[in-house]
Amino acid sequence: MRFFCLSFFLIAFAAFDAQGQKPEEMQQHRSEVMGEVFVAIPFTPVLFAQHETTVAQWQAFLADSKYAWDHKPHFSQGPDHPVVMVTLQDAQAYCAWLTEKERQRGQLKDSQTYRLPTSEEWDTAVGLLRTRKTDLDMDEQVRDDRAFPWGSEWPPPERVGNFAEGEIPNYSDGHVFTAPVGRFKASAEGLYDLSGNVWEWTWNGEVRAEQDGVLRGGSWAYFRADCLRSAYLYKVPGELRMPTVGFRCVLEDRQRTAVLMVTMEQEKKRLRDQRRSEVLGGPVNPTEVEEMRKKWMSADASRTLPDAAALKPATAGGVFKNSLGMEFVPLGDQKLAGAMEVRVQDYEIWLKGAGREWTDKPGFLNTASHPAVGVSWQDALAFCSWLTARDRSLKLIPEQATYRLPSDAEWSEMAGLTQETGADPASKNGGNTQHFPWSAQGEFPPPMLSTNLDAAKITGYSDSFSYTAPVNAEPPNAKGIQGLGGNAAEWCSDVWPGVDTDRVVRGGSWLTADREKLLTSARRHYAANKAGADIGFRVILQLQAP
Repeated sequence: MRFFCLSFFLIAFAAFDAQGQKPEEMQQHRSEVMGEVFVAIPFTPVLFAQHETTVAQWQAFLADSKYAWDHKPHFSQGPDHPVVMVTLQDAQAYCAWLTEKERQRGQLKDSQTYRLPTSEEWDTAVGLLRTRKTDLDMDEQVRDDRAFPWGSEWPPPERVGNFAEGEIPNYSDGHVFTAPVGRFKASAEGLYDLSGNVWEWTWNGEVRAEQDGVLRGGSWAYFRADCLRSAYLYKVPGELRMPTVGFRCVLEDRQRTAVLMVTMEQEKKRLRDQRRSEVLGGPVNPTEVEEMRKKWMSADASRTLPDAAALKPATAGGVFKNSLGMEFVPLGDQKLAGAMEVRVQDYEIWLKGAGREWTDKPGFLNTASHPAVGVSWQDALAFCSWLTARDRSLKLIPEQATYRLPSDAEWSEMAGLTQETGADPASKNGGNTQHFPWSAQGEFPPPMLSTNLDAAKITGYSDSFSYTAPVNAEPPNAKGIQGLGGNAAEWCSDVWPGVDTDRVVRGGSWLTADREKLLTSARRHYAANKAGADIGFRVILQLQAP
């Protein structure tokens, strides 16, 4: 499934009436099976359930589908409370059942489907500016990062949500655990409990052996301001089952989405031609446009790239700066390791040269010196091949030298973890329970400001970044390598044992908080053709064939 960027919604919805469509046709939908109302949200093609899925609705699903589930929280709930103790897979099963049930009754068309919202759609529902306005200035970006679903006030005003009772100064909601859905103030579009009551599953439709989801909105057990902000993301394993976690559904009509996609492409072309005409001062001349594009790209590159003629060629055992300004340090006899993760500026130079778009680039602020995340293993491999050809042609590396991704064993070597037990990455996973990239003696939490993690969830630790940080933001280790402890997790070259489509991922990230996942010995694996907002890469320069 394709998920849509901000410009798509701002353009397509603005032009929708001009295409002769009737937006009111899908402004509201009522599920006759569940008795739930779904309402339209500006700038997204899906309709959102007004309420979180209730205990009564869940019980009706269990009774009809015979779905195997028997989990109760440690507190009592009424039928109108949000269901909890559901995993990502449980929530998806409910959506699939409801879709099939209403299609059988003739209440849904084949093009209509109930599903979980994506995190981007949830951003829109909660009213983040970045989903409803183009070209945010810096003040608006900061305001977005600091916003709550109810506004900017802290402590929250009265009756805006169900949070940890008694933990927020001067705020009380009257509920120790979950509250009946719809008891607190609705959003502008009529959605209830976007803040508090239960965390809500979102999922971006990635198919992989290890499914993760992102929780949004906080719950009855949360009280820290950072965790209740509209933009807060809580990435968790799909099998998580907690008394604070529930979900709500959205309804998508693929025919409606398709119309909007066509409208988007037509409007984007019109605006593109209009802007080119304005720049050139008259009718669009494709040759002139191409020449100007090359000139702009060349000027942009000249501001960021070092003078290749002044660079020294790579040698075994020495430090090295390549044609992109990437720095390398020795790793063994004939290898040099990237001292930092590949940056946005490095990755974008390749994209421009290859004529490609960064389709999975995250929506948060990610400047030139930040790590390139939202990069698949396959794209990282293509970057390495391109960089090899580039630096060979500039005589900066020998003809037999290659840039490549590190192996799982080399990543451990860079991080100072030796003598691991196990034959492959899976058997080594979590084997050493005391070594961290910042400490070989089990120091946890890390020293203050030593790396970039999901600090809001780590007691006794803080850092200075909400998302990724510049690649040189943390101190180097004894080998002169930075960023192994957090900021971005990193692709390795190894296939995950037993899953041919998956590759090994090492290291913590700005989304990691669990001690076990931050161990140097911790491994993850993801499909080679998928990208994550917390996964980037660094490269090894192999001077001679091993």
